Amino acid sequence: MPQQPNITHLERRKIEAGVLIPMLQAFQRAIGKERANRIAREVIVELARQDGERWAAQFGRDLAALEKVSDAVWAGGGSLEIEPVGKSPRTLDFNVTRCKYAEFYKELGLTELGQLFHCSRDFAMAEGFGRGLTLKRTQTIMEGASHCDFRFARKD
Repeated sequence: MPQQPNITHLERRKIEAGVLIPMLQAFQRAIGKERANRIAREVIVELARQDGERWAAQFGRDLAALEKVSDAVWAGGGSLEIEPVGKSPRTLDFNVTRCKYAEFYKELGLTELGQLFHCSRDFAMAEGFGRGLTLKRTQTIMEGASHCDFRFARKD
């Protein structure tokens, strides 16, 4: 089996965007924006759930493991600047104060697609990462906020 190139999560998302953006735009023209976006969101949410399951299998299912994922995977290569807010055995709270994913989509003038392709994954990823894990996030940089507020908690 050929070895996979070692690229950051952000680089992977940029490569995906090179295919997804024109494909989704073509589907929007063919079947309408709302229907095309709804179908894309369904696919993206399922992929995110699978990502969460895969990362939990690799790193573990507790909040300390999720913190490793946020640092090693999501923020890898300087993709995110993360400011810790608080943590306990049952909570992990942090803000993203710089997001190169959002910067990428803003440069393209496509923050709506950035929200769809990137930010919409977070809640499904949390579901896949561990049953009993909840995420509360009220704002994102992609939507124009100063930071993204991630608040993870164990509900079990």
